[in-house]
Amino acid sequence: MKKIIQCLCISVPLVACGGGGGGSTDTPRLPPQVKTDYSNLKQSKLEPGPLKQVTATDLTDMVKNGLRISLRDNQNFNELARTATLSGDKASLANGSKTSGDFSGTNVQVENVDEADVVKYDGRYIFAATPVNYTDAGPKAELKIFATNPATATSTSVSTTAIDTTYWGDISDLYLVSDASATSGLVTIRRSMNFMYFAKTLNAADGPTPDVPETRAAQESKAAAIVAGDDKRLIMPQDMDRGVEISLYDVRTPASPSKAWTVTLDGDLLASRKIGNTLYLVTSFVPAIPDLRYGVSNKEELTANENLIASTPVEKLLPNYAINGGADQPLNKESCLVSANAKANEGYLNLINITTIDLSKQKLVNSVCINTNVEGVYSSLNNLYLGGSDPAKWQDWSSFSVIHQFKYTDTGVSYVASGGVEGILGWGEPSYRMDEYKDALRVITTRYGDKGEPTHQLNVLQKVAGKSELAVVAQLPNKTQPEAIGKPREDIYAVRFNGDRAFVVTFERKDPLYVLDLADTKNPKIAGQLEIPCFSTFLRPIGKDFVFSLGNETDAEGRQAGVKVALYDVRDITKPVQVSSQVFGDAGSWSEALYDYHALSFLQRGDDQLRVTLPMVLYKTDIGKDFWNYTWLNTGLHMFEVNGLVNGKASLDYVGNLISESSTTAEYPSWSGSDRSLLHDNAVFYVHDSKVNGSFWPVKK
Repeated sequence: MKKIIQCLCISVPLVACGGGGGGSTDTPRLPPQVKTDYSNLKQSKLEPGPLKQVTATDLTDMVKNGLRISLRDNQNFNELARTATLSGDKASLANGSKTSGDFSGTNVQVENVDEADVVKYDGRYIFAATPVNYTDAGPKAELKIFATNPATATSTSVSTTAIDTTYWGDISDLYLVSDASATSGLVTIRRSMNFMYFAKTLNAADGPTPDVPETRAAQESKAAAIVAGDDKRLIMPQDMDRGVEISLYDVRTPASPSKAWTVTLDGDLLASRKIGNTLYLVTSFVPAIPDLRYGVSNKEELTANENLIASTPVEKLLPNYAINGGADQPLNKESCLVSANAKANEGYLNLINITTIDLSKQKLVNSVCINTNVEGVYSSLNNLYLGGSDPAKWQDWSSFSVIHQFKYTDTGVSYVASGGVEGILGWGEPSYRMDEYKDALRVITTRYGDKGEPTHQLNVLQKVAGKSELAVVAQLPNKTQPEAIGKPREDIYAVRFNGDRAFVVTFERKDPLYVLDLADTKNPKIAGQLEIPCFSTFLRPIGKDFVFSLGNETDAEGRQAGVKVALYDVRDITKPVQVSSQVFGDAGSWSEALYDYHALSFLQRGDDQLRVTLPMVLYKTDIGKDFWNYTWLNTGLHMFEVNGLVNGKASLDYVGNLISESSTTAEYPSWSGSDRSLLHDNAVFYVHDSKVNGSFWPVKK
């Protein structure tokens, strides 16, 4: 029974070896005297220099040193796993708008670089993943398809597909796959974390099971038996196998979608992007050995730990993948990229993989491994950038970040260069702090002083000819442009690049909107700023002349009030002006779009009008001397127009709403999942509570 416990407790590939892996599978010979003194080992540093490809032997040493360091510092598996995730709930969210014809698509940061979401629309069908619903029979999740009729602003349910949540849970992300004429496939992404349990055997006489490779399907079957109660063991909720499942459904007949292909990857999903029908996944894998004992000090237990580390074959410490539930195969056919300055006595327990999948051919193209940490992922049409910060530097508040560039090729991604900058990429949306324009990468970072006060800096990097180096060619502030980005103690709440300009919102009690002039790559400067009482978390340029913003109104003390949408005129970048604004609700009011920008939808209607929709949950707040009373009003979709774009006399106009629930019919809002909206011609489709509400676009009076 021990075999299954290991499988469920840590990670499937640790007990299922799939040939290859780039190194020998023979059990290493132990030295005559086992060394258990790990005091000379050091955690690998994040280095601003280039990466190098190492052999499987060198990688084995680094990974095993990482395990030894984790034992020395008493870091258990769950702690290590948590350090491998990105800051914020999502690696990167939407910031632009991709549209096709006269309907809105997923709100994305870079046009033609698609991003995953729980709702997708192709102009004919809405594809929606429902959030998991815990019932007496267990967790329940579904995939729903609705047909739309824009002429009547109505939708019809076409099919509902139950998702087996025994092992993988609900669907976290969707992508569409297209052939020459229409949508042919739907990609679903699921993560096993939070939906598995590991069991402790109640009968020690069961003893260990032979160390025999198992298929993922066999492991899932055993997991299902344990959860269902067929296996007589104690079920304990814990962090689970950090796996990712990517499934491709054939939806050419939407009434009967069928699963055509599945690939599973070991590790946790950090980010994904899709260009054309090629999917790119960034995952993090933390190697572990199930029987290692942490927090021990006697010689016998220390020796047992070292024997386990030394005798574990490398393929059990590297991530695998499986196709259609088949045998595990090594994710990295070659070795791994590490810092060129890596030393023999260093180690790091985090393997990042960039995996390329050809969805048209249903094929895993390749996977590139990097032994580093990642806090931000940004993609242009041509390159993928991974950014990470040095955690060791927090002690003296002199942190810095390293960015690695990978080029998209016909055979996956290939490493290009690395560079370092002062500061970190921020707490919220690190992808927005990076932007590729022409031959430069622009990055905005933040450094924190010993009292926590932030200092912000723009960095411009360019690749050095003939070297794997991204060099800093310009910074702001600098000696000739000393003005700070942000007032004292103000942190960054939003960043948006737009060609040769950038917009930065900082906030403590008021909201300065900074406009940066980046026309001269090596001489950036602050062109102008606007200071008003509010803060923005999302900025979207409308051409070069205007900027739409979403955020919160604030009171005189800087406390959050209602949801605020605004329009800024930036034709004169030295004097940005707020054209108009709307505030909805009181303190406590919020919008999902404040935290997940896929909840915003945009549709350009001719040259003169842009339509915008976003969901809101509105509250009325009574503030007394010693109390705040919050009263929920309603939940619904709100609709706006930006008019007058042609003549430069633009205005932001509120045109109406589509209320899904209110305090007149319910005591509390449902909090039922991700609200999304789709705009098609003059029709509006509002996805709320796994249902689709339709309406015509209001006629402005």
